[in-house]
Amino acid sequence: MGYEMDEKKVPKNEWKMTDDDIVDTKIPAIVNKSYDELLKQLTDRIRENRLDVNMDKIEHAFILAYESHIGQKRKSGEDYILHPVEVAEILADMKMDTDTIVAGLLHDVVEDTLIVLEDIEDNFGKDVKKLVDGVTKLRNLPRTDSKKLENKRKMVIAMSEDIRVVIIKLADRLHNMRTLKYMKPEKQQEKSKETIEIYAPIAHRIGMARIKWELEDISFRFLYPNDYYEIKELVNSKRREREEYTAKFIEKIKIELEKNNIKGEVTGRPKHLYSIYRKMNEKQKRFMDLYDLIAIRIIVEKKNECYNVLGIIHDLFIPVFDRFKDYVSQPKPNGYQSIHTTVKGPNNQNVEIQIRTQEMHEIAEEGVAAHWKYKEKKSKSKNEKFYADVKKLKDSVQNKKENEKKVEFAQEVTGDVLKQTIFVFTPKDDIVEMPRNSTALDFAFQVHTQIGYRTIGAKVNGKIVQLNQVLKTGDKVEVITSKNMKGPGKDWIEMVNNHSSRVKIRKWFKDKEFEEKSKEGEQILEKEFDRLGLKLKDMLEDERVFLYMKKYNIGDNKTLFYRFGTGDLSLDGFMNKFEVKEEKALEKVLEEETEKGHRQKERNQGGVKISGTENTMYRFAKCCSPLPGDEIRGYVTRGRGIAIHRVDCDNFISLMQKEPEREVDVYWDESASSSNSTYEFNFTIKASDRNGLLLDIIRILNEYKMNLITVNTNNFKENGNERIFIHLRITIRSRDDFDRLANNLKSMPEIIDVIKK
Repeated sequence: MGYEMDEKKVPKNEWKMTDDDIVDTKIPAIVNKSYDELLKQLTDRIRENRLDVNMDKIEHAFILAYESHIGQKRKSGEDYILHPVEVAEILADMKMDTDTIVAGLLHDVVEDTLIVLEDIEDNFGKDVKKLVDGVTKLRNLPRTDSKKLENKRKMVIAMSEDIRVVIIKLADRLHNMRTLKYMKPEKQQEKSKETIEIYAPIAHRIGMARIKWELEDISFRFLYPNDYYEIKELVNSKRREREEYTAKFIEKIKIELEKNNIKGEVTGRPKHLYSIYRKMNEKQKRFMDLYDLIAIRIIVEKKNECYNVLGIIHDLFIPVFDRFKDYVSQPKPNGYQSIHTTVKGPNNQNVEIQIRTQEMHEIAEEGVAAHWKYKEKKSKSKNEKFYADVKKLKDSVQNKKENEKKVEFAQEVTGDVLKQTIFVFTPKDDIVEMPRNSTALDFAFQVHTQIGYRTIGAKVNGKIVQLNQVLKTGDKVEVITSKNMKGPGKDWIEMVNNHSSRVKIRKWFKDKEFEEKSKEGEQILEKEFDRLGLKLKDMLEDERVFLYMKKYNIGDNKTLFYRFGTGDLSLDGFMNKFEVKEEKALEKVLEEETEKGHRQKERNQGGVKISGTENTMYRFAKCCSPLPGDEIRGYVTRGRGIAIHRVDCDNFISLMQKEPEREVDVYWDESASSSNSTYEFNFTIKASDRNGLLLDIIRILNEYKMNLITVNTNNFKENGNERIFIHLRITIRSRDDFDRLANNLKSMPEIIDVIKK
């Protein structure tokens, strides 16, 4: 049976906090202070952190904040100026730069006083103005019940443009949470939920672990007060026993380290209340079943000492081998390194031990993306990279010196890492993540493909815009649709920037073409069957149609219609299966002519010589059907001799680009142009169909002493007119002969074109 929290218990202390509670959550007592006291408080904090900052600029900001907030009170009854001063002190503890601390002091003046952004820029510069403006925008983000929490977190980052805005916002939120007890219960719930879902994870992922833990524990207290106090009491009830156990465990390790001349810091790391609560829920365990409320951490000087210490630990205690991880030899993708092992301590209790160097410890404590993945077990690679890159920007802020070039500084902290994606709002304030440079039309397709197809317009921030309007983070986008919309226009491809949108648009046109050609093919078949006194509907159930579709791997009737509509299938070949043969003369002629052509084909060997070889097997490529008079080249095939191509053959050109070494010189010999040598040749006639047309063409072939080997036809419509393709394979002597034949055929009124391969 899993551990269950009782949410119906009466909250202890009725929301009143004890002195211990105040210490635990760092909530300051309400003590209004004078101008001098507050300034000294801030100055002392900056000196304690040894910050290299411009104190004159900070003091100037303090004066403006103090004067602007005179007369304003917080819900607690304290002077409002205490809040920006506390925020500035938190930023000083983070070792932030001058402009960040200044912006922390001024982050509320634009929202709550008569001061405007231009005043801030005039007095403190563009950077401070942008920081204050960024914090103000984050405060005014629309409320949303979207379940896409990851998008919300990323949006906070992206909306900020400068990572320092996020840091100021976290400091602001931390102080507000420390004084949350003075808010109304419904506000406490709202702020705590938002904090634990949005701001605590962001703090963790950009390297502010301590802030993350404090935000979580305060939020936990107000969201689940019964569970909070129950766990707190359970922890306190076992504190002395746990501390004694941990002290003896640590002392035993220290003695062994000294014996082995290893300098190491050994400490016990208590679990935070919310961490315990979450583990109890995730693992469905009772408090007394949790044995790892304390983790032992050993920090040594050198990397190789990590393994020496591991050996010492495993000699002292029985290891739990299925809980051993070596992230030193195999670091996590983000650089996290540490040895994790669990051993059986006194009383057979499991004790988790982490072994690392000081450098490894600093990386781990900074809360890089891999640590987030390890603890929360639900990261995605793209999210991991996003926050890892943001973490680098945070570090760069902390390490920059005040005297470095502002341009370089701004470029670093506002780099492209924060601009790979944008986040926009739907009319219902849901957040949609999109690639940068996305347009309003891209947004429509991302919401839903069918919405994209029906789009007729768009509004961005309440104003009608063009569909190719490029969106930016924070835009609220509304798509205008119509049920009567017939689909995308031909210019839509140029109005989108996302690949997925282009794919959807192209698919629509492809589907449209399929429907149109299917309808066209259906009409062709209906007409042909009507001519035979048959109904298409009935014939689709005929076994002959079934076998035909099976032969050509056609799965449904619409595809069958489509292939006839595009001319991909021979209409005559299909209809012959149903037509009563009345044109006996044509049948007989075709049979005789093709038989004659095959006999001629068997007799002829060709007239080509190959440079440097004799009696080499060769064949004429069917793709280009070379004739005497054409410039030719040879291609050495694998196992099939030499293929003879025209030099302008697309296939030959492609082969030579890949394997030029396979080309050989070939040329026509004298026999090639003799009257006894003929060659196979493919060509196509495009014509207006009529009865007897094929017979007339065969007569012309006989006049030129050319034999027919094969013939295929297919009918189609072109601009409403009936057309026919006649595909012929004949024997012929030369290119000149074909040119004369083509000119003769073109003289016929029905012939539209003669197309050679």
